[in-house]
Amino acid sequence: MQASRHLGRITAPRTGQTLSGRRGSSLVALLCAVAAGVLIYLFISQNRTTTVTTGPSTATVFVAKRYIPAGMPESAIISQNLLAPKVVPLGQAVAGAISDPSLIAGEVAATSIAAGQQVTGTDFSRANVTLGSYLSGDYRAVAMSIDSAHGLTAYLTRGDTVDVVAQGPKGSFDLFQDVTVLDNASGNIVLELTDKQVLLLANAKQAGLTLWLTLRPVSGARNSIPNGYMVKL
Repeated sequence: MQASRHLGRITAPRTGQTLSGRRGSSLVALLCAVAAGVLIYLFISQNRTTTVTTGPSTATVFVAKRYIPAGMPESAIISQNLLAPKVVPLGQAVAGAISDPSLIAGEVAATSIAAGQQVTGTDFSRANVTLGSYLSGDYRAVAMSIDSAHGLTAYLTRGDTVDVVAQGPKGSFDLFQDVTVLDNASGNIVLELTDKQVLLLANAKQAGLTLWLTLRPVSGARNSIPNGYMVKL
């Protein structure tokens, strides 16, 4: 009897400790599960936020203001202000559409471009640019052989604009104003003139008038005298 009672007293505390240990383990497991759930929730929330955040929905492209013929050089297109930026939905941007005209610098139109058409890099190529590429309508290219003092031949480059001044026995006058220089080859200045201006230039040379070229400002040039105004001697 005494042995049984003694064993009973020893066994009871062990059972209580075991239950307490199980409860502690369960609590730890529960806390771990909660922590794991919180981490999973934060991970999913972050991924959802990342997924919702997208890139721009629009794109800036350049379109032709009017018809651009094949063979027209980029410099002439820019000088005539034939390109305009346009913001379009990203899905409407044509593949390869340029976002900066400098991307086609020094190139020529490889194909005709319609008014309003988005301009792409493949619309242009680096083919050799001929003088004819710069001309359209009634414009013609004419070369003037002129000395450096009268023609600024050491300074003029393609794209410059000049006035043509004529000097004769009766006085001096502006023969032409705002004329584009197409080329400068060893003192032979190639000018872009209308067909009518070419005839007037030929007459001036035939009459023995001395011709001068005066360089105009790159931008903001103004004329203080009317075209053809004569300063008499």
